Amino acid sequence: MDIQRLEFQQPMWGGVNVLRIGDTLVDTGHVRSTDAVREALDGGLAGVERVLLTHPHIDHVGGSQTVDAIADLPHVGFEGVPSIVHGYADYLREARADMTRLLSGLGATESQWDVYFPVDGSYHQDRIAFEREVGDGETVRIGDYELETVHTPGHSAQHAAFWHEPSGTCLSGDLVSENGHFMYAPLYCDIDDYKRSLRRLRALSPDRLVPMHGPEMTDPRERIDDCLAKAEATAAELRSWLDERGRFFAREFARESFGADGAAVGFLTLVVHEYATHLAEQGACSVAVTGDGVELSR
Repeated sequence: MDIQRLEFQQPMWGGVNVLRIGDTLVDTGHVRSTDAVREALDGGLAGVERVLLTHPHIDHVGGSQTVDAIADLPHVGFEGVPSIVHGYADYLREARADMTRLLSGLGATESQWDVYFPVDGSYHQDRIAFEREVGDGETVRIGDYELETVHTPGHSAQHAAFWHEPSGTCLSGDLVSENGHFMYAPLYCDIDDYKRSLRRLRALSPDRLVPMHGPEMTDPRERIDDCLAKAEATAAELRSWLDERGRFFAREFARESFGADGAAVGFLTLVVHEYATHLAEQGACSVAVTGDGVELSR
């Protein structure tokens, strides 16, 4: 399967991929990558005719929301993606408010999200037209290839991977990260779904994973197993902390267990909150979000 990968820089968190497969773009970069993506339309992305979105996060729909020539292309996305894309400013406001609430113990303010989650821009949310909203198991054309849609929630409830069985290639979106750790995203992520999706992807026995961050992966089973092992290890360590301490804040775990410092403390506190919610659903702990922070207790 012939795939051209272009990497664009996003604020704070490194690069994000845009894939060209024949006449199709897979994802369109971050909203802050507008100029670079627009310039690529005269180069490596020249002549594209349609867009497929793996999920509706700001680093994957940016070109669709900010570049006229991309917004005007027919789009395809998984169930739930169009409604978020068409109400994007409201989605971002809700995401910012929720992250500010969860990080109140670290003094979070709405303005701190302006760089990565800007709401002051003019988005093309009313201009983008979806020619198709696909469901799990449906076939979608990407360039000259026919791929199966595989619903893979966890990073996002609206997340899908796309599976090309003849070549053993899976476009895995943001499910499998470079470092093997769960990638937090606001509002719609879920650890239990994440683990189920990893197992579902592993059952396909792919030979090649093409993620939307970093280079392709030629050792899919090892990568997926590593993700699952790290998820189980993080949950187990949280249980151990609960046994030993009885009560603690998510930011403490982020600093001491994950070794977070600086801006990473906030992001990893959000990750800990998702694991804590996962354990609370199993009856292993209680989670309280107050002005002091996210607190876990027996």
